Amino acid sequence: MKSKKIYLLSIFLMAVTAFSCSQFGSKNWAVKIDDDTISMEEFERFYYTQNKLLLNIDKNEEIDKLAADPSLLNPQLQQYIIKANFLDHLVAQRLLYKKALSDKSVSQKELETIQEIAKMQAVATYYLGTQLKDSITVTDEEVDKFYRENIQLFKGVPMNDSVISRIKQQIFMQKSSALSNQYIMNLLAESKVNKEGFKNYMKEQEAKKGKDEASKSTEGETAPK
Repeated sequence: MKSKKIYLLSIFLMAVTAFSCSQFGSKNWAVKIDDDTISMEEFERFYYTQNKLLLNIDKNEEIDKLAADPSLLNPQLQQYIIKANFLDHLVAQRLLYKKALSDKSVSQKELETIQEIAKMQAVATYYLGTQLKDSITVTDEEVDKFYRENIQLFKGVPMNDSVISRIKQQIFMQKSSALSNQYIMNLLAESKVNKEGFKNYMKEQEAKKGKDEASKSTEGETAPK
């Protein structure tokens, strides 16, 4: 689950860095990158939106509380709740993005495809979160049960606010994954999805593969010994 969250963060940052930054001249700027700037308004918008998505939190104030005590989060998420660290990561992503666009050795067509994929995945993930978060609850009983059944993972650390917060995150993500799959299945059931084109494509590929294998076999039999 941790790696999935980090992957979602990467997808989100791929999407946000695709938008142009402000030009020099902005009075309220956070960082200047060559001839671009990221304004404080842009930074805070990226920061709070990303963390709301990643942590399933509604209010900026709740993000600020976690930023004041990052120990309540899993170690891999702590680095992104700290604003200075998030800014460094955002700058790095922006530099890589600009470098990729200017590098003539990189396929621009593939870059455009990656941007489309990143945008689609980021929007889909955000939408799923908004639709499911209110239907997911984690009870004290579930937290206690998880702690007892996985006590070896905590290496003797007693139940405290940090442990409880991490357990709730874990259980929430497990429930979210299950509900996401069910939501998608329901959406598919409501939609008209015709895969005949893809099926025909696969048949053609299999037929081509069979011909190629038969041709190689014939060549092997007729080759001089």
